[in-house]
Amino acid sequence: MLPSLVIALHLLLSPVAAYAQDWPQRPVRFVVPYSAGGGTDIVARVLAQRLSERFGQSFIVENKPGASGMIGAHAVAKGNADGYTFLVASPAEIALNQNLFKEMPYDPLNDFSPITLLAWTPLVLAAHPTLPASNPAELIALARSQPVDFSSPGVGSSHQLAGEYINILASTQLVHVPYRGAAPAVSDAVAGQVKLTISGMPPVVQFLRAGALKAIAVTSKQRSPAFPDILAMAETEGFEGFDFTNWFGLLARAGTAQPILDSLARSCVDILQDPQVQGVLKTQAAEPVGNTPAEFRDFIRAESAKYAKIVQLTGLKMK
Repeated sequence: MLPSLVIALHLLLSPVAAYAQDWPQRPVRFVVPYSAGGGTDIVARVLAQRLSERFGQSFIVENKPGASGMIGAHAVAKGNADGYTFLVASPAEIALNQNLFKEMPYDPLNDFSPITLLAWTPLVLAAHPTLPASNPAELIALARSQPVDFSSPGVGSSHQLAGEYINILASTQLVHVPYRGAAPAVSDAVAGQVKLTISGMPPVVQFLRAGALKAIAVTSKQRSPAFPDILAMAETEGFEGFDFTNWFGLLARAGTAQPILDSLARSCVDILQDPQVQGVLKTQAAEPVGNTPAEFRDFIRAESAKYAKIVQLTGLKMK
């Protein structure tokens, strides 16, 4: 009986293994739930180019912005689990939105299979040079005396939440101005249409280096390795536990064949260890990671729990 069962299982699993071995046989889509030019998009394109070279098949980045990342994430969560559509995610659509929105069109913890954490950057508070504040203490003093608008990639983003959390901790009047993605949010800050932006590092690096924007602080607990001279908010009195990062992870729809996920995870980890790729990411102040699916799943759960507490403290809720 036992040998027959083993043979039956082998026959059942062999087509899956063979399918995965031949994968991919046509172009693969990486859905980015934000507009082109943002941090998620930049990391996705670096990875897609190298995967295309590795597999000899096109990996195409498709931008589907809107609804705090949920439009793009929903498209993957409810699409085909055939190994040809993946999500390059940020905190909002995977770890934050479930704590902010009363209803979501997908379950971020059960509708996806985590593959690997690709990279992370701190968020940065970057200001137009005319803003009369150049460090956290000056910004807090200014925003206590008058409202200060700040742009973000969208409603319900971790960027917005960071601003709202500053308001709670310091009794400031930072006023959120949402955009449809990081690129337009940063562009308007460079133009002076809004004097402050809270952004991931990749979209602002060139403007910081050119002096078109000035950095007030990064939001990670430690200073950015790429910009060690920029203060961390956690160095400011009253902000010792302040820690917001913008991370980028690769996920598949739940039910995608495990051999495909394993192959893609191994390939991503190898690519992220390549010195050239690390160099490209670090020019964008993005720190490469590359962990196991199990480690990435644990990371997502920890991030979700962290954001749940912060959302409760800020009282921020979306319809």
